[in-house]
Amino acid sequence: MIVNYHGGDLLLDCIASLQGQEVEETILVDNGSTDGSAAAAATAFPGLAVLTPGRNLGFAGGANLGARAAGGELLLFLNPDIRLPAGAVTELAARFAESRVGVVAPPLRVEASATVEYGATIDVIGSPVGLTTPASPVYVPGCALMTRSTLFHELGGFDDRFFMFVEDVDYCWRVLLSGFDVTVPPIRPAWHFGGATAPGGYIDQESLSSTLFRVALRERNTLAMLVKCYAGPLASIVAPVYVAQSLLTAGALAAGGRRRTARAIVAGLRWNLRERRRTLDLRRRAQASRHVRDTVVLRRMYRGLWKVRLLTRFGVPAVSEDAPEPVERDRSRRGRAPA
Repeated sequence: MIVNYHGGDLLLDCIASLQGQEVEETILVDNGSTDGSAAAAATAFPGLAVLTPGRNLGFAGGANLGARAAGGELLLFLNPDIRLPAGAVTELAARFAESRVGVVAPPLRVEASATVEYGATIDVIGSPVGLTTPASPVYVPGCALMTRSTLFHELGGFDDRFFMFVEDVDYCWRVLLSGFDVTVPPIRPAWHFGGATAPGGYIDQESLSSTLFRVALRERNTLAMLVKCYAGPLASIVAPVYVAQSLLTAGALAAGGRRRTARAIVAGLRWNLRERRRTLDLRRRAQASRHVRDTVVLRRMYRGLWKVRLLTRFGVPAVSEDAPEPVERDRSRRGRAPA
């Protein structure tokens, strides 16, 4: 299934790349696009199932909506700026013949950073680190992620409070805790534009740039994920450390003139405080499904603090504050995948 928001021509290219692949159904969840992309896709591909929730649910909420409507044993989540090579769906689905595989994704040739990534890892406080050589990832990006339908629903799917960003890390972490594997097989890379809906966040050779939207949501969602996924002893250490680094990050951004972003990070901490009961409920669910120790995930993590390394190399990132701040809210058959 494809979760779309203003996908434009990239959406049509994404759906075209699924033609002739072994998929049972193709579902488009359109999050209130006003660029005509969903209508153009429905006209160009008459067999396309289009879901229109009537508002922007974000990637997490849109993906959960599509998953509830999908049939089949496998779910393939895509962003509209993905193009799959011929035969990719079959190659990915074949990996589920191994009973302990829970999530599979193709390598990604990322246009925005001119790299090929083999999934990603995180450091101990949740900062994402792309893997440019084959390895054992902590997670694969939700822009091209295949998983077992039963596992997805048993684990509660994506945390739709996150709207977007970190929901893929959170889901894959829970998959690993439940005893399943997350893997990127050595197949032909899919093409990924990168940041088509939410620009920024990619590293080039000389700079690191992002947006208020990305920074605020990543900071906010990462804290909730750490509380949910770490066992008690580590959670009690890592969560306060993360709060401290968030405040330091906000201070550095404010000192650099990015006061709106700094305020948004602090607002994310307040969001976590308000959402603590729900987060603790989801934590209990995640810990109840746990079959392995934290060490299984820790062995896959980046050694060191990735954010410190980036700050040392690039300094405080250039953050665009043109976009609005994130809105806070209170509260099939084997081998065939719905796309």
